[in-house]
Amino acid sequence: MNSRIFLLLISVLLIPTANAVPVQGLYSAEINLPVTQSEDQMLSQAFGLAAEEVLIKVSGDKEAITNSVMAQAKRQASAWVAQHSVASLSELISSDGGLVPGKQVRVTFYQESIDRFLSQNNLPVWGENRPSVLVWLVSETNGVRSLSGSREPSVVLNEFAQSANLAGLPIYAPLQDEVDKRTISTADVWGFFEDSIARASTRYQTDSVAAIRISNYAGQMSGNLLVLLKGGESERFVLSGNTLKAVVDQATTKLAKVFSSRYASVRNSGSVSQLTVRVAGVESYNVMSKVQSYLESIGVVRNVTLLQVDGDTIEFALEIDGDKQKLFNSISLSRLLISAPLNALDPDANRVASYQYSGVN
Repeated sequence: MNSRIFLLLISVLLIPTANAVPVQGLYSAEINLPVTQSEDQMLSQAFGLAAEEVLIKVSGDKEAITNSVMAQAKRQASAWVAQHSVASLSELISSDGGLVPGKQVRVTFYQESIDRFLSQNNLPVWGENRPSVLVWLVSETNGVRSLSGSREPSVVLNEFAQSANLAGLPIYAPLQDEVDKRTISTADVWGFFEDSIARASTRYQTDSVAAIRISNYAGQMSGNLLVLLKGGESERFVLSGNTLKAVVDQATTKLAKVFSSRYASVRNSGSVSQLTVRVAGVESYNVMSKVQSYLESIGVVRNVTLLQVDGDTIEFALEIDGDKQKLFNSISLSRLLISAPLNALDPDANRVASYQYSGVN
């Protein structure tokens, strides 16, 4: 099962680019439980665990969800369920030190219920269009270091792939072919040499890059995370944990929080702001409809209204959650619109965002 998940996640590197990815299944979860209780009890437990997984995935900010908020969510989870199914597992699962039959409960929640609960608790809602992340991962065991990739898989990379999948992060592993090996070394990644990592990552054209180093020395786990963002920004984190899974999960949590803080907003009446978006190069009704549909799909956008059409230039009024920079960050993930900044002396510069339609999906 582990190798199947890993191969699925890395196979997308066969395509030439990996820009923003629409993440599927944000409001669904699969929970495996031992058959040691009644079905009603099992479903109640599964709904609570599924709600926990989905809330973390949709908000992207696990650290902001307090224990009391999560406990409240688990109590309400059964009312949010849109559909569920139960299937017997083909393999036994562990329970109380032994192996017993298990069942998988697949749960899908109403999106409105999850979004409303997050908003009521001042937590962000992160949409399905998420930045692609290229991951360079070096693991060290008792002083021996190895760089993982799709052609050089590892247990550590597989563990991280599964953790990132649960968090709704579209990650990609480098090929680790001869081109990569000429461009970057294990020492470059371990040393977090940003220029070398950025140069080696260019061929993959992802929205962002992460470098992770994880050390297991005499059973003691530790690690670090480097995130390279567009525009030359970077963030670094220290990772710790008693097990490999704990360190990997912490890396996933930190990585998701970096992106959630840039692309997601709290949805409430106090967060709404207004902005006019001007798009040039729109030469047909179909293009106008495509641009409007795209703007409506952005997670921080609450409402889009067509204001005017002037030749091949159209203007939309947008209601957005949070500050306008999060809108700009989200638009930068797509190749559909190219930023065309206004002159700083233009009186509309503070209330209008200007773009050029690229003609590229």
